[in-house]
Amino acid sequence: MKNNKLIGFERLCDKYKIISVEPLLKGWSRDQKYILEDSEGEKYVLRLSNNDLYEKKKNQFDLLKKIEVLGLNCSRPTEFGTKDDGTVYTLLSFLEGEDGETAVEALTDEEAQRLGVEAGNCLRKLHSIDIPPQGSTWWDRYLEKMPRKIAALNGCEYKLPMQSAILDYYEKHYEIMKDRPLVLCHGDYHLGNMIVNSGKIGIIDFDKNGIADPYDDLKPFCWNVMVSEYFETGLINGYFNSHIPDDFWRILKFYTAESLISHLPWSVQFGQQEIKTALEVADNQMKWYDHFELEIPTWYKEI
Repeated sequence: MKNNKLIGFERLCDKYKIISVEPLLKGWSRDQKYILEDSEGEKYVLRLSNNDLYEKKKNQFDLLKKIEVLGLNCSRPTEFGTKDDGTVYTLLSFLEGEDGETAVEALTDEEAQRLGVEAGNCLRKLHSIDIPPQGSTWWDRYLEKMPRKIAALNGCEYKLPMQSAILDYYEKHYEIMKDRPLVLCHGDYHLGNMIVNSGKIGIIDFDKNGIADPYDDLKPFCWNVMVSEYFETGLINGYFNSHIPDDFWRILKFYTAESLISHLPWSVQFGQQEIKTALEVADNQMKWYDHFELEIPTWYKEI
Protein backbone atom coordinates (compact mmCIF):
# COMPACT_ATOMS: atom_id res chain seq x y z
CA MET A 1 0.00 0.00 0.00
CA LYS A 2 1.35 3.38 -0.97
CA ASN A 3 1.52 6.32 1.42
CA ASN A 4 3.50 9.53 1.74
CA LYS A 5 4.71 9.00 5.31
CA LEU A 6 8.27 7.98 6.16
CA ILE A 7 8.95 8.69 9.81
CA GLY A 8 12.16 10.65 10.33
CA PHE A 9 12.51 11.60 6.67
CA GLU A 10 9.99 14.42 6.45
CA ARG A 11 12.71 16.88 5.35
CA LEU A 12 13.82 14.58 2.54
CA CYS A 13 10.25 13.98 1.40
CA ASP A 14 9.54 17.71 1.42
CA LYS A 15 12.75 18.53 -0.44
CA TYR A 16 11.99 16.13 -3.28
CA LYS A 17 8.20 16.68 -3.19
CA ILE A 18 7.56 12.99 -2.46
CA ILE A 19 3.90 12.00 -2.70
CA SER A 20 4.15 8.20 -2.27
CA VAL A 21 6.37 5.72 -0.46
CA GLU A 22 6.32 1.99 -1.15
CA PRO A 23 8.50 -0.76 0.44
CA LEU A 24 10.88 -2.54 -1.94
CA LEU A 25 11.25 -6.12 -0.78
CA LYS A 26 13.28 -7.78 -3.55
CA GLY A 27 16.86 -8.87 -2.87
CA TRP A 28 19.03 -10.24 -0.06
CA SER A 29 20.31 -6.98 1.38
CA ARG A 30 19.69 -6.24 5.07
CA ASP A 31 18.96 -2.63 4.13
CA GLN A 32 15.42 -1.36 4.32
CA LYS A 33 14.47 -0.16 0.83
CA TYR A 34 11.67 2.05 -0.44
CA ILE A 35 10.52 3.38 -3.79
CA LEU A 36 9.69 7.07 -3.55
CA GLU A 37 7.73 8.99 -6.18
CA ASP A 38 7.57 12.76 -6.49
CA SER A 39 4.76 15.02 -7.66
CA GLU A 40 5.98 14.86 -11.26
CA GLY A 41 6.16 11.07 -11.42
CA GLU A 42 9.93 10.72 -11.01
CA LYS A 43 10.97 7.81 -8.81
CA TYR A 44 13.82 7.26 -6.36
CA VAL A 45 15.17 4.37 -4.30
CA LEU A 46 15.84 5.10 -0.63
CA ARG A 47 18.10 2.64 1.22
CA LEU A 48 18.36 2.70 5.02
CA SER A 49 21.37 1.06 6.68
CA ASN A 50 22.75 0.60 10.20
CA ASN A 51 25.14 3.32 11.36
CA ASP A 52 28.08 0.88 11.54
CA LEU A 53 27.90 0.67 7.74
CA TYR A 54 28.49 4.41 7.24
CA GLU A 55 31.92 4.12 5.62
CA LYS A 56 30.87 1.24 3.37
CA LYS A 57 27.74 3.06 2.19
CA LYS A 58 29.63 6.32 1.68
CA ASN A 59 32.17 4.49 -0.48
CA GLN A 60 29.33 2.96 -2.51
CA PHE A 61 27.77 6.37 -3.04
CA ASP A 62 31.12 7.80 -4.18
CA LEU A 63 31.53 4.80 -6.49
CA LEU A 64 28.22 5.57 -8.19
CA LYS A 65 29.47 9.10 -8.82
CA LYS A 66 32.46 7.64 -10.68
CA ILE A 67 30.24 5.27 -12.64
CA GLU A 68 27.96 8.15 -13.60
CA VAL A 69 30.90 9.77 -15.41
CA LEU A 70 31.36 6.62 -17.51
CA GLY A 71 27.87 7.01 -18.94
CA LEU A 72 26.74 3.53 -17.89
CA ASN A 73 23.02 2.91 -17.45
CA CYS A 74 22.95 2.72 -13.64
CA SER A 75 21.09 4.39 -10.80
CA ARG A 76 22.32 7.97 -10.27
CA PRO A 77 23.50 8.98 -6.79
CA THR A 78 21.19 11.72 -5.49
CA GLU A 79 21.83 12.23 -1.77
CA PHE A 80 23.68 10.57 1.12
CA GLY A 81 23.61 11.22 4.85
CA THR A 82 22.46 10.17 8.31
CA LYS A 83 19.32 10.91 10.28
CA ASP A 84 19.27 11.93 13.95
CA ASP A 85 19.31 8.35 15.26
CA GLY A 86 22.39 7.51 13.18
CA THR A 87 20.59 5.58 10.46
CA VAL A 88 22.49 5.91 7.18
CA TYR A 89 20.44 6.77 4.12
CA THR A 90 21.25 6.66 0.42
CA LEU A 91 18.90 8.20 -2.14
CA LEU A 92 19.29 7.02 -5.74
CA SER A 93 17.39 7.56 -8.94
CA PHE A 94 15.08 4.66 -9.80
CA LEU A 95 16.11 2.79 -12.93
CA GLU A 96 12.99 1.98 -14.91
CA GLY A 97 12.75 -1.32 -16.73
CA GLU A 98 11.79 -4.96 -16.61
CA ASP A 99 13.54 -7.47 -14.34
CA GLY A 100 16.54 -8.83 -16.26
CA GLU A 101 15.69 -12.51 -15.83
CA THR A 102 12.10 -12.03 -16.97
CA ALA A 103 13.09 -9.88 -19.94
CA VAL A 104 15.80 -12.22 -21.25
CA GLU A 105 13.58 -15.30 -20.95
CA ALA A 106 11.27 -13.73 -23.55
CA LEU A 107 14.05 -12.99 -26.07
CA THR A 108 15.27 -15.01 -29.02
CA ASP A 109 18.76 -16.53 -28.70
CA GLU A 110 20.15 -13.86 -31.01
CA GLU A 111 18.55 -11.04 -28.99
CA ALA A 112 19.76 -12.55 -25.72
CA GLN A 113 23.30 -12.81 -27.05
CA ARG A 114 23.25 -9.17 -28.20
CA LEU A 115 22.07 -8.02 -24.78
CA GLY A 116 24.77 -10.16 -23.16
CA VAL A 117 27.42 -8.45 -25.27
CA GLU A 118 26.12 -5.11 -24.01
CA ALA A 119 26.31 -6.34 -20.41
CA GLY A 120 29.90 -7.48 -21.01
CA ASN A 121 30.82 -4.09 -22.46
CA CYS A 122 29.34 -2.38 -19.38
CA LEU A 123 31.38 -4.60 -17.06
CA ARG A 124 34.60 -3.88 -18.95
CA LYS A 125 33.98 -0.14 -18.55
CA LEU A 126 33.23 -0.57 -14.85
CA HIS A 127 36.54 -2.38 -14.38
CA SER A 128 38.38 0.56 -15.98
CA ILE A 129 37.74 2.88 -13.01
CA ASP A 130 40.97 3.93 -11.29
CA ILE A 131 41.46 2.50 -7.80
CA PRO A 132 43.90 3.59 -5.09
CA PRO A 133 46.89 1.37 -4.17
CA GLN A 134 45.79 -1.58 -2.05
CA GLY A 135 47.34 -2.69 1.23
CA SER A 136 46.81 -6.37 0.52
CA THR A 137 46.87 -8.62 -2.53
CA TRP A 138 44.10 -10.84 -3.86
CA TRP A 139 46.21 -13.82 -2.77
CA ASP A 140 46.35 -12.52 0.82
CA ARG A 141 42.57 -12.15 0.91
CA TYR A 142 42.04 -15.54 -0.64
CA LEU A 143 44.20 -17.33 1.91
CA GLU A 144 42.28 -15.57 4.68
CA LYS A 145 38.73 -16.38 3.56
CA MET A 146 38.85 -19.84 2.00
CA PRO A 147 39.74 -21.99 5.04
CA ARG A 148 36.54 -20.71 6.70
CA LYS A 149 34.47 -21.60 3.66
CA ILE A 150 35.97 -25.08 3.38
CA ALA A 151 35.40 -25.70 7.08
CA ALA A 152 31.77 -24.58 6.69
CA LEU A 153 31.23 -27.04 3.84
CA ASN A 154 32.86 -29.91 5.70
CA GLY A 155 30.65 -29.16 8.72
CA CYS A 156 27.46 -28.81 6.67
CA GLU A 157 24.78 -31.47 7.11
CA TYR A 158 24.17 -31.44 3.34
CA LYS A 159 26.74 -32.64 0.80
CA LEU A 160 27.61 -31.59 -2.73
CA PRO A 161 27.71 -34.07 -5.59
CA MET A 162 31.37 -35.08 -5.96
CA GLN A 163 32.23 -33.03 -2.88
CA SER A 164 35.56 -34.74 -2.25
CA ALA A 165 36.57 -34.31 -5.89
CA ILE A 166 35.64 -30.61 -5.81
CA LEU A 167 37.68 -30.00 -2.66
CA ASP A 168 40.57 -31.96 -4.15
CA TYR A 169 40.40 -29.85 -7.31
CA TYR A 170 40.47 -26.69 -5.21
CA GLU A 171 43.51 -27.84 -3.21
CA LYS A 172 45.43 -28.73 -6.38
CA HIS A 173 44.73 -25.44 -8.15
CA TYR A 174 44.32 -22.68 -5.56
CA GLU A 175 47.76 -21.19 -6.30
CA ILE A 176 46.21 -19.97 -9.55
CA MET A 177 45.02 -17.03 -7.43
CA LYS A 178 48.57 -15.72 -7.04
CA ASP A 179 49.38 -12.47 -8.85
CA ARG A 180 45.81 -11.78 -9.92
CA PRO A 181 45.10 -8.10 -10.76
CA LEU A 182 42.70 -5.97 -8.74
CA VAL A 183 39.91 -3.76 -10.10
CA LEU A 184 36.73 -2.19 -8.82
CA CYS A 185 34.07 -4.95 -9.10
CA HIS A 186 30.27 -4.89 -8.95
CA GLY A 187 30.35 -7.95 -6.69
CA ASP A 188 27.14 -9.64 -7.83
CA TYR A 189 27.02 -9.22 -11.59
CA HIS A 190 24.15 -11.25 -13.05
CA LEU A 191 20.66 -10.83 -14.49
CA GLY A 192 19.07 -10.61 -11.04
CA ASN A 193 20.83 -7.24 -10.68
CA MET A 194 20.03 -5.98 -14.17
CA ILE A 195 16.99 -4.45 -15.82
CA VAL A 196 16.04 -4.15 -19.48
CA ASN A 197 14.35 -1.08 -20.91
CA SER A 198 13.69 -0.57 -24.63
CA GLY A 199 16.21 -3.28 -25.47
CA LYS A 200 18.97 -1.71 -23.36
CA ILE A 201 20.62 -3.20 -20.29
CA GLY A 202 20.73 -1.38 -16.94
CA ILE A 203 22.85 -2.31 -13.92
CA ILE A 204 21.49 -2.02 -10.38
CA ASP A 205 22.39 -2.95 -6.79
CA PHE A 206 26.06 -2.19 -6.20
CA ASP A 207 25.70 -3.20 -2.54
CA LYS A 208 28.41 -5.89 -2.76
CA ASN A 209 30.95 -3.87 -4.72
CA GLY A 210 34.61 -4.04 -3.77
CA ILE A 211 38.18 -4.39 -4.98
CA ALA A 212 38.71 -7.85 -6.45
CA ASP A 213 40.06 -9.94 -9.30
CA PRO A 214 38.15 -8.84 -12.45
CA TYR A 215 37.29 -12.46 -13.26
CA ASP A 216 35.53 -12.67 -9.89
CA ASP A 217 32.73 -10.55 -11.43
CA LEU A 218 32.23 -13.30 -14.03
CA LYS A 219 31.88 -16.00 -11.37
CA PRO A 220 28.06 -15.82 -10.88
CA PHE A 221 27.50 -17.10 -14.45
CA CYS A 222 25.19 -19.91 -13.29
CA TRP A 223 22.29 -17.49 -12.70
CA ASN A 224 22.58 -16.17 -16.26
CA VAL A 225 23.07 -19.59 -17.85
CA MET A 226 19.92 -20.95 -16.20
CA VAL A 227 18.03 -18.17 -18.00
CA SER A 228 19.92 -18.10 -21.31
CA GLU A 229 23.17 -19.73 -22.36
CA TYR A 230 23.32 -17.24 -25.23
CA PHE A 231 23.14 -14.25 -22.87
CA GLU A 232 26.11 -15.53 -20.85
CA THR A 233 28.03 -16.37 -24.02
CA GLY A 234 27.44 -12.81 -25.21
CA LEU A 235 28.49 -11.36 -21.85
CA ILE A 236 31.86 -13.11 -21.97
CA ASN A 237 32.44 -12.25 -25.61
CA GLY A 238 31.45 -8.63 -24.95
CA TYR A 239 33.68 -8.33 -21.89
CA PHE A 240 36.73 -9.58 -23.78
CA ASN A 241 35.74 -7.99 -27.09
CA SER A 242 35.76 -11.53 -28.55
CA HIS A 243 39.44 -12.05 -27.64
CA ILE A 244 39.30 -14.39 -24.66
CA PRO A 245 42.65 -14.69 -22.81
CA ASP A 246 44.33 -18.10 -22.59
CA ASP A 247 43.99 -18.24 -18.81
CA PHE A 248 40.31 -17.31 -18.58
CA TRP A 249 38.57 -20.70 -18.78
CA ARG A 250 41.04 -22.27 -16.37
CA ILE A 251 40.42 -19.54 -13.80
CA LEU A 252 36.64 -19.57 -14.32
CA LYS A 253 36.61 -23.33 -13.69
CA PHE A 254 38.52 -22.77 -10.47
CA TYR A 255 36.05 -20.07 -9.42
CA THR A 256 33.28 -22.55 -10.17
CA ALA A 257 34.78 -24.94 -7.62
CA GLU A 258 35.09 -22.07 -5.15
CA SER A 259 31.46 -21.00 -5.61
CA LEU A 260 30.27 -24.57 -5.09
CA ILE A 261 32.23 -24.73 -1.84
CA SER A 262 30.68 -21.46 -0.64
CA HIS A 263 27.08 -21.67 -1.86
CA LEU A 264 25.68 -24.71 -0.04
CA PRO A 265 26.69 -23.72 3.54
CA TRP A 266 25.43 -20.18 2.85
CA SER A 267 22.05 -21.50 1.71
CA VAL A 268 21.36 -23.40 4.93
CA GLN A 269 20.61 -20.24 6.90
CA PHE A 270 17.73 -19.42 4.51
CA GLY A 271 15.84 -22.70 4.63
CA GLN A 272 14.86 -25.59 2.40
CA GLN A 273 14.08 -23.65 -0.76
CA GLU A 274 17.55 -22.08 -0.90
CA ILE A 275 19.18 -25.43 -0.05
CA LYS A 276 17.26 -26.97 -2.94
CA THR A 277 18.45 -24.16 -5.24
CA ALA A 278 22.09 -24.62 -4.15
CA LEU A 279 21.94 -28.34 -4.89
CA GLU A 280 20.26 -27.69 -8.24
CA VAL A 281 23.06 -25.26 -9.15
CA ALA A 282 25.64 -27.86 -8.13
CA ASP A 283 23.99 -30.49 -10.34
CA ASN A 284 23.99 -28.04 -13.25
CA GLN A 285 27.66 -27.23 -12.76
CA MET A 286 28.52 -30.94 -12.82
CA LYS A 287 26.59 -31.27 -16.09
CA TRP A 288 28.12 -28.15 -17.69
CA TYR A 289 31.66 -29.27 -16.80
CA ASP A 290 30.97 -32.99 -17.39
CA HIS A 291 31.82 -33.80 -13.77
CA PHE A 292 34.77 -31.39 -13.93
CA GLU A 293 36.38 -33.14 -16.88
CA LEU A 294 35.89 -30.19 -19.26
CA GLU A 295 37.88 -26.96 -19.29
CA ILE A 296 35.23 -24.97 -21.21
CA PRO A 297 31.65 -25.51 -19.98
CA THR A 298 29.07 -26.84 -22.42
CA TRP A 299 26.89 -23.71 -22.21
CA TYR A 300 29.47 -21.57 -24.04
CA LYS A 301 28.32 -21.32 -27.65
CA GLU A 302 31.59 -20.20 -29.30
CA ILE A 303 29.77 -17.75 -31.56
